[in-house]
Amino acid sequence: MRTDLIVLLQAVWDEIMVPIVNVLENVLKLKRRSRIWLCPTAAFMSIPLHAANPFQTRADRSKEPCLEDIYICSYTPTLSALIRSRQMMKKHVTPSFVAIGQGQPGAGKGKALLAVDSELELVHELIPATATHTTISGDAATRAGALEALEENTWVHLACHGKQDPAQPYDSHFVMRDEHLTLLDIMEKHIPHAEFAFLSACHTAIGDEQMPNEVVHLAAGLQFLGFKSVVGTLWEVDDAVAKHIVEAFYTYMFRLKEVGVMDPTKAAWALNCATHAVKTKVPLEQRMVFIHISI
Repeated sequence: MRTDLIVLLQAVWDEIMVPIVNVLENVLKLKRRSRIWLCPTAAFMSIPLHAANPFQTRADRSKEPCLEDIYICSYTPTLSALIRSRQMMKKHVTPSFVAIGQGQPGAGKGKALLAVDSELELVHELIPATATHTTISGDAATRAGALEALEENTWVHLACHGKQDPAQPYDSHFVMRDEHLTLLDIMEKHIPHAEFAFLSACHTAIGDEQMPNEVVHLAAGLQFLGFKSVVGTLWEVDDAVAKHIVEAFYTYMFRLKEVGVMDPTKAAWALNCATHAVKTKVPLEQRMVFIHISI
């Protein structure tokens, strides 16, 4: 792992998280493995606070726990967004799942993502059989096709190129076969029953450097539109490596697969379990890229 990343995570742990954890454990008496929500602003927007780590070894050669060992971390762009998502969870909807993948974008739209099709197959295998499930890929994974799928389904998995536009955040987009699917495109649609989105794409949860106190990125945009729970990424993702995270995530998310339970409130726990489960397969800088947002 890069030395500069280790230094950053150690500094975040020492200067920020140690005092916070002390308050949570000793003052508020919060039990370990409880959920906590991080609401970063300004320069902290692009820092993986959830991955803060002391990188120390005890006398018995065991590792000192990092933040994700102690608590299950989620992010929220604003407190009001988190409150709104919780209120909307009171409405029960029948779940339907769509997996959208574009591994062969049009000319000039990025390199081929060779692991997308196998990722979609994994997702299909892990979704409860009782859930309505659709897969859209190849020539069908167009801007219009993806928008229609977002409107018609409550759960969505997106595997493709993602791009944050630092100059025009609302032009941040997912790369489809024909045209870009922009954040503005999605925001102009009515998505009344949205519940969960997994954004298996690069740069879907990174803030805008020009507006550090405003959260305008793809993952936050989906939350503002009504998705109660979103998994996004802080930086570039290797699609072959991401597949390991995706498989582990849905394995935990639907481990009672035969019961057909689809509960978006389990996403933070499932992601935490998944990143721990793939430690021998996925390097830390690729594990920490995935973050959970909202409930």
